[in-house]
Amino acid sequence: MKRTVGFAVLWAVMALLASAPLWGTLPEPASGRIDTAERYQDGAWTRVSLPQAGRPAGGWEHYRIRFDWDGRDPVTLYLPTISQRAVVEVAGERIADTENRTTLVSLASGVPALVALPGKLLERGGNQVDIRVQTLGLVPGYLSTLYVDKAERLAPYYRTRVFVLEYLRLMVPAGQLLIALVVLVVWLYRPQESLFGWLFLLLTTSMFVYLGMMRELLPTPVEAMYYAIMAGSAACEILVITVLLIAGVPVPRWLKITVPGVPAACILVSALGLVPPAQVVLFVNAPLNMLGQLAALAILVWAALARRVEEAWLLVLPLLLSTVAALHDFAIIMTWLDGPIFLSVYYRPAMMIGIAMILMRRLGLSLGRLDNINGYLTQRLREQERELERLHQDERRETAARALSEERRRLTADLHDGLSGHLASIIALSEREKSERVEGAAREALDDLRLVIHSLDIDDHELPVALAGLRERLERQLKRLGVAMDWSLAPLPEIAGVTPSHALNVLRILQEAITNALRHGGATRITVRGARSECGQACITVENDGRPFPRRPERGGEGLINMRRRVRQLNGVIDIEPLASGTRLTLLLPLRLPGAEPDQGQPDPVA
Repeated sequence: MKRTVGFAVLWAVMALLASAPLWGTLPEPASGRIDTAERYQDGAWTRVSLPQAGRPAGGWEHYRIRFDWDGRDPVTLYLPTISQRAVVEVAGERIADTENRTTLVSLASGVPALVALPGKLLERGGNQVDIRVQTLGLVPGYLSTLYVDKAERLAPYYRTRVFVLEYLRLMVPAGQLLIALVVLVVWLYRPQESLFGWLFLLLTTSMFVYLGMMRELLPTPVEAMYYAIMAGSAACEILVITVLLIAGVPVPRWLKITVPGVPAACILVSALGLVPPAQVVLFVNAPLNMLGQLAALAILVWAALARRVEEAWLLVLPLLLSTVAALHDFAIIMTWLDGPIFLSVYYRPAMMIGIAMILMRRLGLSLGRLDNINGYLTQRLREQERELERLHQDERRETAARALSEERRRLTADLHDGLSGHLASIIALSEREKSERVEGAAREALDDLRLVIHSLDIDDHELPVALAGLRERLERQLKRLGVAMDWSLAPLPEIAGVTPSHALNVLRILQEAITNALRHGGATRITVRGARSECGQACITVENDGRPFPRRPERGGEGLINMRRRVRQLNGVIDIEPLASGTRLTLLLPLRLPGAEPDQGQPDPVA
């Protein structure tokens, strides 16, 4: 109901606005009016009233107006509407010609003109201006009421008429071309809907009359316009086909044949000289155009009332207005009505709005169907997700159990490698009653346990936190042993993808390097540095001043084996280099660490 009321209000507003050219008039100046003139006819001057409408087409007419001038302020001649061409002369000198200032279509339908009257050609007191009006083709001549006044008083009215009679006409084909391109794109995406194809042809063939706006491209514009109108007459048959498709009625084959057949026959008859082109346009194409619009209007009304076709209502009012405008223009050509302004071009936007509304309606219906399908598919997807969740519940539990078991295995291995060794030493020393060494071993065991526990709280990007904790513990141990330590890891680049297992592996490697320096090298000073390597990796070096590490050790101990395993899990590289006095261990780590799972198939990372 709301949609029906909305459409009714929309069409009421459109009808009010669209009917304005039928009952409204443009404003005119309040002063300087000249409503009489002299027309030269049959060798004599005859006094006539203005406007002069319905004048015979195809020749020249000479008019003369008279006015008084005080000789002080410059004055301007304002011609609100001329059809088709006007040549203005003062004192026998041509001062204006409207032929080259606008398009052929605008000339045929009337244009305004504002002509400055040169003071040097005027006299104080009475003056006269000669106006020669030329008509071409089928359109009768027209000369409106004239005005002579100051330019600043006449210019606003002139600009208004230029906008309405010229600029607005040029906007219509631009909008029609845009709608035609939109319809073409829709048809290319939905070729199964022939309605869009016929709408595209309707919009393009009805634009042939606009060829008059390209007068510079046509060598003989007036003659060419006849053939353009003949070619554009296919629009009346296409219009009937379009409304039949909207009404859901099969299109007869003979009607489709008339689309190219009628224009081709008219052009052929005119080109062979059998019938003058003007007569073909006036007595064949123009009546066919009106007949096609009347037939299409009748079909639309029948479809809207009898068949309840909603889309028919969208074109009833635009087509009704276009039909009235076509009858109005034909009456002007036949001199049944005064006035040169053709209204058909102004009602094209109404048809374009109707076509656009059909497109939007079909788009809206398609989107509505898509929403319904999307809702159904969303519901089905949710059901499938719940089913999938139920089916994979056990598998997720098993995966979690495996991950927990693997983490327990790693933790057990770390405790076995570190804490169990310390506890074994404590037991052995306690049996020998060496209390001082027992205390040291117990401290090492406690520190090792704290190292493992601390690593479990490390998250991504928190490797510096773990390293700071290791530094704090090492400083206490080394201080008791009298070993100096120089620690600087601030330049170390940020490492992403850090897990508790990664952190523990790095800490174990550094711990093992320092332990080896103390236990096997007898170091008195240890230096730990962090930096970015030349290849862009994170680089940690541990250097001591103890006994150099042998270049070719006879065998690798458990510590070296564990370091290799841990570096492999980090996708890193480790290099142990003997120095002249001491040993340097270099650990290279990627800036993003891999998964926590060890990769047993990778090559030995120790360089």
